[in-house]
Amino acid sequence: MIKSLEEVVPAALHDNDMLQDTLTIPSADFNIGANETTVYLAKKSGKVTAVCFKFIAPDGYSGAINMIMGVDRDGNILGVRVLSHKETPGLGDKIEAAKSDWILNFTGRSLDNLTSAQWAVKKDGGVFDQFAGATITPRKSVQATYRGLQLFKAHQAQLINP
Repeated sequence: MIKSLEEVVPAALHDNDMLQDTLTIPSADFNIGANETTVYLAKKSGKVTAVCFKFIAPDGYSGAINMIMGVDRDGNILGVRVLSHKETPGLGDKIEAAKSDWILNFTGRSLDNLTSAQWAVKKDGGVFDQFAGATITPRKSVQATYRGLQLFKAHQAQLINP
C-alpha cells in the first residue's frame, strides 16, 4: 500500500505516516465501490496538504477496476493508479502506468478545470483518449475518477481541516 501512496502523493508534500493518519468518510452516494472510504491524509508540519483514497470502477469490461487517487487540498489530482483489474491484456490493460502513460492524463485535472461533460472519453465528447478496440475500460476509469473527485469535494472541508 505504501508504494501506491507514494505514486499518487509526492513525498515532498508530507512528513507524516499516511498509513497511520486516516479518516473514514461515507461514500455510498458516489458509487465508488464502498459505503465508507478510508482517506489517507498527507500532512506537512501538521497541516493537510493532500489526501489519498482507493475507489472502484465497478463495471469495467471484465469486472471491477481497483484504483487509488491522490488529490491536493485544492481538489487537483496529484496522481491516479490502477491497483488491480481483469481487463484484456494488450487492450484494456493500458490503464496501467507500466503499460502506457494514459493514466497520467488525470494529473492536474480537477472539477474546476474540466466541465462535467469533459469528464468523458473523446468518443463521448470528453477530453480523455480511449483505446482502439477498448473504449469501455477507459470510459469506466474516467467516470470512476470523476466520482472520486466529487467525493473529495463533498468532504473537502472535513478532509483538509480535520
